[in-house]
Amino acid sequence: MMAERRTYSVVLEMENAKSIDWDEIGLGLKALAREIAQVSANGFARPKVIVSHGGLEIDAVSLRSSIVTEAPQLAQVADLAFAASPGGRYYDLKNNGIASSEGNILVFLDSDTVPERNWLSTLLKPFVDRPETICVNGHTYLSYDDFFSRTFALIWFFPMSEGDKRFASKRAINANNIAFRHDWISSHPFPPHNGFKVSCTLLMHQLWSEGHKIVNVDARVHHYSPRGWRFFYWRALVTGRDADRKFVELHSPTRVQRIVKSLSRWGTMSWRTIRRVISHAPRTGMPLWQIPFSLVVGLAFYTLAFFGHFGLAAGFVRDEIETVPAYVGHS
Repeated sequence: MMAERRTYSVVLEMENAKSIDWDEIGLGLKALAREIAQVSANGFARPKVIVSHGGLEIDAVSLRSSIVTEAPQLAQVADLAFAASPGGRYYDLKNNGIASSEGNILVFLDSDTVPERNWLSTLLKPFVDRPETICVNGHTYLSYDDFFSRTFALIWFFPMSEGDKRFASKRAINANNIAFRHDWISSHPFPPHNGFKVSCTLLMHQLWSEGHKIVNVDARVHHYSPRGWRFFYWRALVTGRDADRKFVELHSPTRVQRIVKSLSRWGTMSWRTIRRVISHAPRTGMPLWQIPFSLVVGLAFYTLAFFGHFGLAAGFVRDEIETVPAYVGHS
């Protein structure tokens, strides 16, 4: 029985790899190899790593070559497999990887995240300690190295890396840093949806509706920060549209209630931005003189999000499938 609990696979989503550099991806792959080697030395079987991508089957050749070049140690500690989903969106790629996976536990990681030390052992431990565990959720945070990345880290939906325990304790599930009991996720894949980042919220509510506890652990990965004004503009609008979609799915499809929600959420997120920037900015190393500008940027983000939210709620824009536009760049 113990041997069964110690088998697992990793689904590595490669959609975001289109917008970051291979040397950045390589850091995450090297860290993944290090983490796999550590847990393999402590009783877990050699895993299968499924690279799920949105290209054609033939693209696996170049992907394998790039991975072996950037992180040759990964192929030494895991069996690499490639799953193509031509044109697949973010959650399509995650679901696409499930079918090729093996073992009793399935770990999801993104190509633009970098695991910290002991990430994998921390993520897997609850499954070994408590056989009833269904879902273990890690701690993802944005890395930062300049004014805009610090601002994104402050206003984003990820908790900060340090000093943010209250927010971290209530964090939603991170599709980029999470593990499931294999039989459960196989029968409950990420729900299909027009939204950009809605499916993970719907899956979280499925877990709750079935009475499953989501185990939050300090299994840390850092996510590369969004960069560029084009991403800022697009991501703010889609954040608002996704907020409306979640409200429709979980609360009410009534247009008046959706419009009221867009207004109340604008106020809530504006106040949250002010509070988080003022309280957490010094911890990021942001100079005092930059804090007012960070507030302006954060409030601008959630004002744009309001327009996205209100526009969809009021019927000014159609509810179409969200895809990452080619102009966005680093995301």
